[in-house]
Amino acid sequence: MIWDLLFILLMVLVGTTIWKLRQQSELAKKLTEAHCHKLDLQLLSFARSRFNLKLGSEFLQASFVFEFSSDGDNNYQGILTLQGLVKPRFNLPVYRMVDDQPSSY
Repeated sequence: MIWDLLFILLMVLVGTTIWKLRQQSELAKKLTEAHCHKLDLQLLSFARSRFNLKLGSEFLQASFVFEFSSDGDNNYQGILTLQGLVKPRFNLPVYRMVDDQPSSY
């Protein structure tokens, strides 16, 4: 009887963790798309790189790696770090900016 209750509790914890991981991944994808759109960058790929389970208010800490292009020729790799579902931190390398204005030499 007690083992059944412990098993059910364990399954609830595992299910909740998986649900939170999925929720965090969806939020990270939306944040990355919005950030790239704001900076006029083309998002090429997106993937979770690692996560860390911690007790407390910031239950899941995760890093997501994404590739983007600023000019269509070069691609760069950026990192989004999330603590739980808040505090997004983007880390982008220096990238080449495209000048839309034709030069008049």
